[in-house]
Amino acid sequence: MLAAINPGLLVIPLFVIVPVLIFWIARNQARKTLASLRDFAARTGLRLTEKTVLGVTVVERVEGEQQGRPVRFWSYSTGSGKSRTTWMTVGVTVPGAVALQFDLTRQNFGSKLMEFFGVKEIQVGDAAFDEAWFVRTNQPEYFAAALVPAIRTKLMAEVGDRRSTGSYKLENGIVRYTEMGGLSAAAVERFATKLPVLQDLADVAEVSARG
Repeated sequence: MLAAINPGLLVIPLFVIVPVLIFWIARNQARKTLASLRDFAARTGLRLTEKTVLGVTVVERVEGEQQGRPVRFWSYSTGSGKSRTTWMTVGVTVPGAVALQFDLTRQNFGSKLMEFFGVKEIQVGDAAFDEAWFVRTNQPEYFAAALVPAIRTKLMAEVGDRRSTGSYKLENGIVRYTEMGGLSAAAVERFATKLPVLQDLADVAEVSARG
């Protein structure tokens, strides 16, 4: 009797069971993450923006206000298909019109490649900092002076942290820190530790705006 069963028929249930199992695991993980993010928001006084897709509720962003400035955690994607990449960002909005722009990334192969193609960085006169960070700005003299020892010390503390591989950037009035990865509870908790540096850099941006 069993010999008469077509082996190919045994494969069919797998095409049903496997996707269902993957969906069940993803839904449970999404629920745990949602609960953790709700707890984080309750502790910090921030708000969640949620959306439901195919019966699964996920968080799009976490936002609120700290030190009188709007703060937001969010994720976004670039590319498509196999080249699709997810990024997470925490940003602090600087009030008023800010002309200053800057980008601080760790010195790595990518920064060396940018230098090779003519991208200019600034030097702040601190040998260890200049060796560790690749700094670009549209106001070189001001920004080099504004990166005071207290700010440089906080940035240098990240150099030994393998998880802190992202970049700081001021663009369109938002000082933000970005890394590859999604909006998970663990990531939000860790990104919250970046806020003191972001607030310091936001102070720098506000001073520049006042001229």
